[in-house]
Amino acid sequence: MKPFAVLAIATLLTACGAIGIGSNHETIVYNNSTETISVSSDSGIFKIKPADKLPVQATDGIAIKNPNDNCPQPIITRRPNSAAIFFDIFPGIILGIVPLAVDAITNNLYKMPKKYTYACME
Repeated sequence: MKPFAVLAIATLLTACGAIGIGSNHETIVYNNSTETISVSSDSGIFKIKPADKLPVQATDGIAIKNPNDNCPQPIITRRPNSAAIFFDIFPGIILGIVPLAVDAITNNLYKMPKKYTYACME
């Protein structure tokens, strides 16, 4: 029974980002401008009308384009999933590189912001 318990705990510690903490790959983009914007990510290209919002799936980043050249054309970038990285290193050090490798393979070392508001009133 004891080896089974150790194996179960080791499995749970293997991938904190994939199992417990998770990663956010969905960003709700709010269009707070007067123009319809184009939002592109690895899941496709979407149009968002003024004063509307849309959830966008992305793992690498989201590019926003506005037909008005005077408005910004930002790219929403991902940031490190610090909680998953911490738990992969601190208790996960017992299992070596395995926890970090599992989270890297499942793309849970980074996360996208939960929401983003695009604004341009020109």
